[in-house]
Amino acid sequence: MKAKEIRFEENNLEPIKPILAGFPISVFYTSFRSDTYHCINWHWHEGFQYCLVTEGSVDFLLPNTRYRVKTGDGIFINTQQVHFSKGSTDDPSAYLCLDIPPSFLYPDERSRIYEKYIKPVVRNPRPPVLLLSDHTPKGHELIRRIQNIQTLLKEEPEYMELSIYDQILHMWRMTFHLLSEVNPLPETTYDTNDRLKQILQYMQDHYAEKITLEDIARHLSVSGSECCRFFKKATGQSIFSYLKSLRVNKSMALLQGTNMSLSEIAVATGFCNQSYYTDCFRKIKNITPRKYRELTLRNPSNVLPHDIHQE
Repeated sequence: MKAKEIRFEENNLEPIKPILAGFPISVFYTSFRSDTYHCINWHWHEGFQYCLVTEGSVDFLLPNTRYRVKTGDGIFINTQQVHFSKGSTDDPSAYLCLDIPPSFLYPDERSRIYEKYIKPVVRNPRPPVLLLSDHTPKGHELIRRIQNIQTLLKEEPEYMELSIYDQILHMWRMTFHLLSEVNPLPETTYDTNDRLKQILQYMQDHYAEKITLEDIARHLSVSGSECCRFFKKATGQSIFSYLKSLRVNKSMALLQGTNMSLSEIAVATGFCNQSYYTDCFRKIKNITPRKYRELTLRNPSNVLPHDIHQE
């Protein structure tokens, strides 16, 4: 399965680029197609995300949970929730995503707005998601406002930023109300999210080193067998399959942006030797690292594989 590469910041959050300088919300469009990629691998973000499926159907996975969202419907993903999105392998699918940092909604942490309407969610982000159905009044209203923001950005009317801000405040009022209506999920749901974040963070921090199962398990204070079982159950992937994909993705920037030899890149990204690195790269990307480097040097703007990896 081909997947879009997620580039993490130092704190392992997905970096989200604002649409306008000094206006920190982001709106982006993700399209899953056979000639691009089918999924976006496990990650999380600080902002609240509203996703509207615009074509086909998209599966949004959280630890041990899957939500299928069809065209015209949406999903709200709470802050700090580890998730994975996947399109159909047969038909094109796409979604529009609005990312809103919590800080966009309040002037400072001493404000009444923060204390009453933001802090309760940021400190205790439950539930992790809300499904937004176009067939329910509040779901329809939230979807309509996502579409309104998209229209404002395209048309750029006078007072555009104030109009977008107004739309977002209305969205948060409805979202806050919906969150307060949902029965809390079992505590284990949130323990799973936090534990998975710890594992992903550890691999991001130490991918260049020799990592053993015992290292990861020790970091979580669990046994090796429990660590493997947990990761497989939560994500559907084996822990070392994920680690190999992570290392291959890290190597791609070095292939494209440095003059390091393949053996140097192999060592720098945690592979034991060049031969094993080349074999893993070819199996995951369907191309050798040497060929990938040649293609990027020849035409860096048109090379697809640097944006994808394959599970």
